Amino acid sequence: MKFVKQSLLTVLLTSGLASGAALAQAQDTQKTASAAAQQEAAPQIDVSEQQVENFVEAYVAVQTIAQQYQPQIQTAGDKAKAAELQEQARGKMKTAITDTGLKLGEYKQIALAANQSESLRKRIAAEISEVTQSQQG
Repeated sequence: MKFVKQSLLTVLLTSGLASGAALAQAQDTQKTASAAAQQEAAPQIDVSEQQVENFVEAYVAVQTIAQQYQPQIQTAGDKAKAAELQEQARGKMKTAITDTGLKLGEYKQIALAANQSESLRKRIAAEISEVTQSQQG
């Protein structure tokens, strides 16, 4: 895996957290609109170190799946095939998240909280950096 510079990592983390939150929100259809609005307004949660590790594992997996499917979706040729590929990607992303031990709602809450909390964002970025460095070696 290529070396990821810290500034690039921060950009990816910030943009990826937003997309990860959107994915989790799309998958978590059982919550009411008002409950979702309250969570997005100010998710005040304590995130344990284990939850950060699980989130990072899920985040890296989701980003990998997105990178694998994006070229296929863009070159699908027709909307039906593109939609089918998007659904496959969403299913794999959902599985990747839940395989870490997180529920989709937890993943979403952590992503939203990281978008609002610099300290949590830094914890996640440090963990991502650690994971990517260990994958290099």
